[in-house]
Amino acid sequence: MDRTITVTGHGSVTVTPDCARLTFGAQVTGVNAQDALRRSNEAMHAIIAAVREQGVDDADFTTSGPNLWPGQHGYTGSNDLAILIRDLAAVGALIDAVAHVGGPNLTMHGVSFSVLDPTPHRSQARLGAVQSARSLATELAGAAGAAIGDVISIVEGGSGVMSVGRGMMAARFEASTPVEAGSHEVNADVTITYRLIDAG
Repeated sequence: MDRTITVTGHGSVTVTPDCARLTFGAQVTGVNAQDALRRSNEAMHAIIAAVREQGVDDADFTTSGPNLWPGQHGYTGSNDLAILIRDLAAVGALIDAVAHVGGPNLTMHGVSFSVLDPTPHRSQARLGAVQSARSLATELAGAAGAAIGDVISIVEGGSGVMSVGRGMMAARFEASTPVEAGSHEVNADVTITYRLIDAG
């Protein structure tokens, strides 16, 4: 019967975000459904125009809505706009521009930072995870008076991007709203089974 050892290795790469995602919206109350829809549409048109004026390509934003629901004093209407920002230096000015036209019905759901293409970073994290697993297996096998041989199986575990620093936004608008992207960690885990052999 083959002797084996199974270990899990972890790899992590710290990266700087290169894009941001924002969601703006408008929520209004109208005397009836038509009035609420009209007012929310007007607010959304103004927001979209401001986003375009900031140089955001149409392919980088999408709408969600319109939504309508009855209330005690008429109807409430809402629209949302999700935006991808490829230039982090422009995030603060974009927030200011939308806040300027959004009026009292503007809603915003914060800023999230990420990496447009995490694929090469995940590959690097996987390599680190494999090296970590091999190092651990070698240490454990050596402590037991054996050595590791061929790899029998490799199973990749969870992988993903985790935020290390949180973006911050100020409440005042004398200058562009400050945002800080922080850094992200791209993680990977692998579980590897090695054949154990006699120590040489």
